[in-house]
Amino acid sequence: MKFGYGFAPAHHGEILQGAFRDAGGGTRQGLVSLPCKIFWSEAFFFPNTSGEVSVEPAGKWKARRAAEIALGWLGAGNKGTCLGTCLDASLDGRFGGRLVIRSRTPERLGLGSSTSDVAAVVRAVADAFGAKFTPDETAAIAVEAEFASDPVFFEERLVHFAQREGRVIEYLPHLATGFEIVGFDADPLGGGVDTLNLKRPSYTSSELDEIESLLGRLRRGLRTWDIQIIGEVSTASARLNQRHVRLRGFDLLVDMAPLIGAVGLQVAHSGSVAGFLFRPGGSGNPKVWTRLEALREELGLAGFWRFRVGGQKRRKGRAGGEPRRITSSRSVPLGNQSAALSMI
Repeated sequence: MKFGYGFAPAHHGEILQGAFRDAGGGTRQGLVSLPCKIFWSEAFFFPNTSGEVSVEPAGKWKARRAAEIALGWLGAGNKGTCLGTCLDASLDGRFGGRLVIRSRTPERLGLGSSTSDVAAVVRAVADAFGAKFTPDETAAIAVEAEFASDPVFFEERLVHFAQREGRVIEYLPHLATGFEIVGFDADPLGGGVDTLNLKRPSYTSSELDEIESLLGRLRRGLRTWDIQIIGEVSTASARLNQRHVRLRGFDLLVDMAPLIGAVGLQVAHSGSVAGFLFRPGGSGNPKVWTRLEALREELGLAGFWRFRVGGQKRRKGRAGGEPRRITSSRSVPLGNQSAALSMI
């Protein structure tokens, strides 16, 4: 045995989320998350034969549960792909360990902090025993550990994902041109959203029709590399979500988007994080930041961060994750955003 390491990115809310009709006449919950590598979690797992898992920080119970489930999977039939010596089934239940998590993903904002923790932990546990779980296996463990999860296991790949089932509904086309996001917490004093206590949204028949139409438009936008369509889909999905989870200053943000050259507004459907979508290079205009500064003062925002999505695929780092330092993105820690505009 050795200590195991795992790394996983977070996300930045969703491009599209809702309920989708299935072939059996029912509906299933689904979403298309926006990958975001400037927020992440990493985990260190030190295995032992205690049969129990401890975690630091102590409140990360979902991560601890994911480690226990991953150990069970490895011990009961080696469901993961063995890269070295995997656990023997006769050892099932005897293994535990100490889990240490370091996260750069703030909680309760809609960034997928718990799933980022869980993904990093599952990778760390597997790494400790020379094994590796597939993204689909990691998703299944995550849903068992936290009841619903985000598709951070697929890195930059956009997928239509059933978050309560842990299953990919559809792999979406890769957007080769990419786009830029200027993100922010729209309600920095609001305390965030407790996703465990959120009611599952219900949709009218007309809303289901609109959501299905938006998914078709999103496919077309990705396939044709039309970022304008993607921005329109994201804005429409965010508008639909206002009936279920309202975002502070939403109408103002929608009106602001075209004034600063953004193609749309993107939000966390169960959080307070939002972002303006820009074409490549579009967020670098000084006039954009003059108007964003005015918006910051009007809404009392703490600051902004910027990152890119799509474009050319980058080389992967440790444990299947992206390198932690992304030279093509500049980020501003949520706890220290007063210098945000000067840093970007």
